[in-house]
Amino acid sequence: MKIKNKILLGFLVVLLSFNPAFAQQESSEVVSKTEIPIYKVGVLAFRDKESTLVRWQPLTDYLNEVFSDFKFETVILHLSELEKAVDENQVDFVLTQPAHYVLMTYRSGLTSPLASMLNLEGPFVTDSFGGVIFTRHDRNDIVTLKDAKGKRIAAAAISSLGAYQMQAFELLQQGVRLPQDAVVLETGQPQRNAVSAVLRGEADIGFVRTGVLEDLVSQGLVDISQIKLLNAQRLPDFPFVTSTRLYPEWPFAATPYVDKDVARQVASALLGIPREGALARSMGIAGFTISGDYRTIDLLMRELRLEPFDQFDFTITDFIEIWFWQLVLGLALFILLVITVLLYMGQRQRLLKLERKRLRDALEKLRLLNQAVEQSPESIIITDLQGRIHYMNPMFEQMTGYQQQEVSGKNPRILQSGLTSNAIYQSMWKILSADKVWRGELSNKRKNGEVYPAQAIISPVKNEEGRVTHYLGIQRDLSEKKLREKRIQELLYIDELTGLANRNKIIEMMDACLLRHPQLAVKGAIVLLNMTHFRFINELHGVDVGDALLKSVGQRLQLAFQDQGIVARLVADEFAVFCDNKAEFEHVDDWLKMLGQKSIQALSDDVELKETRFKLDYKIGVAPLVVDDGVATVESIHQCMSHAEVALKEARSQSEKRLVVYDQALSSQIMEAHLLQKDLAYGIQAEQLRLYVQPQVRLDKKLVGLECLVRWEHPEKGLIPPGMFILLAEQSDLIVDLGSWVLAKACGLLAQIQNQSSEITLAVNISARHFHQRDFVDQVKRLLTESGALPKGLMIEITESLFLDDFEEVVDKMHQLKAIGVRFSIDDFGTGYSSLSYLQHLPVDEVKIDRAFVLAMDDLGMERSLVSSIYAMAQQMHLDVVVEGVETEQQLAHLTALKTVHLQGFLFARPEDYQSWYQQWLVDNPCASH
Repeated sequence: MKIKNKILLGFLVVLLSFNPAFAQQESSEVVSKTEIPIYKVGVLAFRDKESTLVRWQPLTDYLNEVFSDFKFETVILHLSELEKAVDENQVDFVLTQPAHYVLMTYRSGLTSPLASMLNLEGPFVTDSFGGVIFTRHDRNDIVTLKDAKGKRIAAAAISSLGAYQMQAFELLQQGVRLPQDAVVLETGQPQRNAVSAVLRGEADIGFVRTGVLEDLVSQGLVDISQIKLLNAQRLPDFPFVTSTRLYPEWPFAATPYVDKDVARQVASALLGIPREGALARSMGIAGFTISGDYRTIDLLMRELRLEPFDQFDFTITDFIEIWFWQLVLGLALFILLVITVLLYMGQRQRLLKLERKRLRDALEKLRLLNQAVEQSPESIIITDLQGRIHYMNPMFEQMTGYQQQEVSGKNPRILQSGLTSNAIYQSMWKILSADKVWRGELSNKRKNGEVYPAQAIISPVKNEEGRVTHYLGIQRDLSEKKLREKRIQELLYIDELTGLANRNKIIEMMDACLLRHPQLAVKGAIVLLNMTHFRFINELHGVDVGDALLKSVGQRLQLAFQDQGIVARLVADEFAVFCDNKAEFEHVDDWLKMLGQKSIQALSDDVELKETRFKLDYKIGVAPLVVDDGVATVESIHQCMSHAEVALKEARSQSEKRLVVYDQALSSQIMEAHLLQKDLAYGIQAEQLRLYVQPQVRLDKKLVGLECLVRWEHPEKGLIPPGMFILLAEQSDLIVDLGSWVLAKACGLLAQIQNQSSEITLAVNISARHFHQRDFVDQVKRLLTESGALPKGLMIEITESLFLDDFEEVVDKMHQLKAIGVRFSIDDFGTGYSSLSYLQHLPVDEVKIDRAFVLAMDDLGMERSLVSSIYAMAQQMHLDVVVEGVETEQQLAHLTALKTVHLQGFLFARPEDYQSWYQQWLVDNPCASH
């Protein structure tokens, strides 16, 4: 009955439309006294009516100029007023926002839009608009639309399409329904109120119409760097960033009682307004265009359950009424399709009958072929010319996961993964169209969604007449082969722990670089970076922490050089960065330093692992990749790596430097150091070394000990201080020979001193390399025995670097020497790595406070310097304390607060030849006794 009533109503409307006078009589106040019809245009006012009337009055004036047979009046109404006016036939045309238009089409039967408004957004003309969803740039907890759940959302008004409803619809697609799943704060117009609420922290997320943010930025009211857009999209032919799909602008529509001819003339007049002309600009728009598709608004309102869909009880009857003609058309197309299919099948049946005899003859051959295909180790399918699968062998099912009934009659495109380029398919069909066999590699997808590489052969199958009737497809799964190849590549070129390139990969990149930039002598640069104390971290915190630290270093370097070069892990704790000279730097030295500084910057921050912060300590060597005489050879690469290793070695030898860039001066310096090292080796054997001592005293300046020092009396260069040759000795086993010489001389001096006084100790510095010698303990025992010195007077000074290698071995040796009376002191205490962590496990007797902490007392005072803290810690652990580098009376005054401390420095005595000192000591202490 409802359908019939609607059909009758439709006929009535049609009949009435043929009687303009009657239609005009039904609309409100249409006919004037002069019988000239007056049409009222209802315009929705978002702001005050006066300003809205001023804006849209030019439109009415324009229509009155165009038409002489009837006139137009503008009626400015608010939302509810406009709805009432339409219901009571008080207006004839309506200009309103899209959602309001859709509502009134259901309520009052508004016609399809005559035209859609072209909006003028600054310099841009748009026939659609969208919504923007944003938050503050520092809200890392809000990244996707789903993150809006449970948040505070600011919007101008929930009735606004562009400032709320569009965004609410997008959130609904992500499972967030407003206002149930979030707190909605209505800020009122203008929409910048919502922006302010988010920036002030009163709301977590804001909604505005497209173009609002850009306008606020252009006015200087908003800093765009403070805002982060969610679901940001750049859509074609739309000038602004949007977070939602686009919807048509305001429609201009007629009420159902307006004469259709009049409506068509009005539509023509609207479309005739010059685009971006003076008239359009006077209304703040660009004009009007052909009506947009407002079904998207309909869908939005249905999904959001907005009026009139807020209490929509959808039944089968409603479905039939809405989709009646579509159902009729669909049924007709279905019947036509069925008839077409039946005719086609009938035709195929006739052809099959003709082919039956031929098939019988080929049955035996086909049986043999079938067995071969069924048992084939490769996947085989046969399709018709339309690509429908007619046959698949068991291997196809095993390879793809599809069973016969699932793919029979379907196109092989069900295997497409989307990863094979269109160019390959185009090439394939071009070859097949020429009746040729195509061979290639495809990226296919199994039923379970797993993508696999396949080697495919597709061949046309021809009948006796030479006409192609089917296609034969054969494919082989290359997954295992690819995995093997990938694994081989990873083993060859990828570091398994960090995922970075390895030495092979970086050398390959350097080799490729040699062929580029023929005009440049410097092709690139290599940065070698070595993590110092890494073994110490491994032993103290575990291999898993060490591995995590290596990964973190690799990630930082990769992030720093991602646009410049390739980062590799060469071995253990050594990394490399190779950068191509892409910018063709003229000042290569500056570029090399810049690369080194960039590495330092990348590793400047501490790394936090398992609630422990690690300060990265490293050395860096940089060298250029240079082509001599314009000839690029592998030797150039080896030379570059060698130079970088030389620079890295130089950086390691200098504690105050992290970065060394290779140059010719460094090469000369290394050669000079090498010659000096040779001289030192000879000097040790030729007794050119001299033993010096420096006294250690109590606060009352009474002598308690001596520290043994060494000088080198070079036959040509004179007396060389230790700073110039100790580091050279430490780079080889010369430090062992040097240490043995000092230890032997010290034991002899100690025996002489003990003949006069048994209270004085003699301190000897022992290097880590010397201490780790297998026979070190036996050597100390032997020298003490040969010299006749008492072990209790020998103080062996060691540094914290000693514990970086085989901590347990070090402690064991210390215990062996402690057992005979030898004492131990930690030299330069507090300047090494994790001193306090190890000190409690070591059998030490004394700590020496480094000169750097003494100097700090002058600036910070005793209370704020570390001297008092180290002293207090030593007292708690019952350790003696020696303060080095005391040079001024002011420093001594500070140290008087420490009651049981020993002092050493220029204030008391400078280092002196041990024989001279001993003779003077005997003179100054004639009563010294055992």
